[in-house]
Amino acid sequence: MAPTWYKQRKCWRVQIPASESETGKRVSRYFKLKEEAEQFIAEYRKTGSIALAELSIEEKHVLGLIRQSAEYTPDLLLNAWRQFQQEKSASDRYSITVAELTKKYYNRQVDQKRSARTLSDDRWRLNKFVSALGALPTKDCASSDILHYLESIPPGTNRRSHFKTLKKLWRWAYHLAHVDSDPMARMRPMDAWGENVDFLGIPLFSRLLRVVLGKEEPSEGIPVTTEYRDLLPYFVLSGLAGLRTCELIRSAPDDPVLAWRDILWAKKLIIVRDEVAKQTKARDRKRYVPLEPSVIDILV
Repeated sequence: MAPTWYKQRKCWRVQIPASESETGKRVSRYFKLKEEAEQFIAEYRKTGSIALAELSIEEKHVLGLIRQSAEYTPDLLLNAWRQFQQEKSASDRYSITVAELTKKYYNRQVDQKRSARTLSDDRWRLNKFVSALGALPTKDCASSDILHYLESIPPGTNRRSHFKTLKKLWRWAYHLAHVDSDPMARMRPMDAWGENVDFLGIPLFSRLLRVVLGKEEPSEGIPVTTEYRDLLPYFVLSGLAGLRTCELIRSAPDDPVLAWRDILWAKKLIIVRDEVAKQTKARDRKRYVPLEPSVIDILV
């Protein structure tokens, strides 16, 4: 079976002999280009039935061995081939590197409009992880690899934060079928969260408020000034209401922070909205802070 020039139609013709045709009759196909005719022949031989395919001696030998089995059926052979194709397709899907997976995850964080602070923290932690294991295929990245990486970070809150970021990465990758297993599924943090137990004593905090109010000189020889009065609410709400710095001061221009409307003076309550304090697990995603009388006395 080969392409020939057909003068009557000024095109290339391929004639399939009756012995190779599934209808038992000779069939003709016509093509404008010789390359198209040759491609048709190649595809026809690939997709034709086993009886009509041009098999090599080795292929005939292999098929002969398979057919000797008592369990052999054509469907069994076809199903085995289909299973191989599915496993190969899955293997190809999981062939991306750790660096590629990390990039997908970070782009997802951006698309989800995470806060600037979250994106900044994720970016530098993931970049450090990629510099260590980025070239490794995700299917070959084992728990031991991640543990070895974490052990290269000094113990403490920093390593605990890295663990948290990587835990989110692999859990997301597994749930969205970017990987066939989560290497961190059974891993536990190596460190506890650190606690900041430093605090200002009452005398020092009281002096700080007097300086901000312009009632006491900042330092010996420096005159009393009222230029710091705008900072008073920040010191009062953080020192006497326990609000976090990130809830009061923006790290980026679009960071949500506490507003005056969030303070309910009559109810003596401060409402910290979900977008301001994402750490809350309350059903309405808000955090409620009692408004102490001392705060009202100073700010009202």
